[in-house]
Amino acid sequence: MEGFTQANLFELSRGAIHVTYSTTSILGGPILNYHDNQISRSFRGEEIRILDTEAGQLITVTLEAIPDLRTVTFSLILSTVTVMPQSTGTRISVPGITTTAPTTIAGPPPGPQQLYSIVRLRGTAQFIVS
Repeated sequence: MEGFTQANLFELSRGAIHVTYSTTSILGGPILNYHDNQISRSFRGEEIRILDTEAGQLITVTLEAIPDLRTVTFSLILSTVTVMPQSTGTRISVPGITTTAPTTIAGPPPGPQQLYSIVRLRGTAQFIVS
């Protein structure tokens, strides 16, 4: 696989959801920018939780945390993408998962403790020199 490298910049969208994720930055750590019709947030470093799983890297950020109401997170499942350096990128399609977890002082309500909204994000994966 000479001449190939792992993508480090992912630009993904679907409908109102737009996500840009860079595994590295000038500041040294990852950066994730998320926006939809209601939320526009940027995350850096430890605000981005990265977990290696059999399905790929699970990248998670907390979009909203309202005490005694709910916590909303957004996750991407990214596979390793091999690309040519200096290319315009490889087309990819990945799941984006918005998870809403109710929180109350009285403890968990009956029923599911996480509600999921899953969207198939499409875009590009490429390698950029940071």
